[in-house]
Amino acid sequence: MAGRWITKNGRRIWIGDDGGGKIIVAGVAAIMMAGSSGVVGGAAGAGAGGASSVSAKNFKARKGDAKRSARKGDAEKAWRRLGMRRVTRSLDRRTAGCVRVTWGEVQQAAIRNPCTSLDRRLFAIADRKGNTALITVAWARFRSNGDRRRFQRVIDVYGTGDIKPLAASKLGLADIRFTGRYYHSIPKRTRLTVAEAEAVKGSFSPEVLDGFAQIAAELPSPPNRRRRR
Repeated sequence: MAGRWITKNGRRIWIGDDGGGKIIVAGVAAIMMAGSSGVVGGAAGAGAGGASSVSAKNFKARKGDAKRSARKGDAEKAWRRLGMRRVTRSLDRRTAGCVRVTWGEVQQAAIRNPCTSLDRRLFAIADRKGNTALITVAWARFRSNGDRRRFQRVIDVYGTGDIKPLAASKLGLADIRFTGRYYHSIPKRTRLTVAEAEAVKGSFSPEVLDGFAQIAAELPSPPNRRRRR
């Protein structure tokens, strides 16, 4: 059966459906479980909205401008450039470390390479037809570049665990499972930004969902305010 190529963290990745749903990373000896190709619908809102008004072709042409807006901290402008809009308030939370809010091998990596703080954000965006995607972003800060690199080497591999997203139910949405298929990370010295996207209502092409994660990962981290004594 046919598969598809996607770009993740600057690498070309082939996702094919050979009966076992394997993902093969080009140039890397890794085989993980993943989904098949085609239009992706959200488990929480199946059957609503139909195909998105945001086509993969138009998305590709506008993605660069959206990333530039996101880097400047103007998330609303970034989504508008793509024909999307934010439909819920952002849910934000800061924790002192990563261990309690991670799982799997990623949690073990957090124990060995502890982060000093973790900010998480969750929000939803929708197109004009009502197709909705949920976005989770995490900004993890570490004591050193080495700790960040060692943690990133684990979390960037599909199937090793993850940082737990905030509960979508607190935004008035049904909780969904982030699969990790639409994932992007950006390192900056001792900080690692991780973003993921999933369809909640209606459907988006895999390229568009992957692009949502890429753009969200460009958002600047919340201010690292110090407590006043």
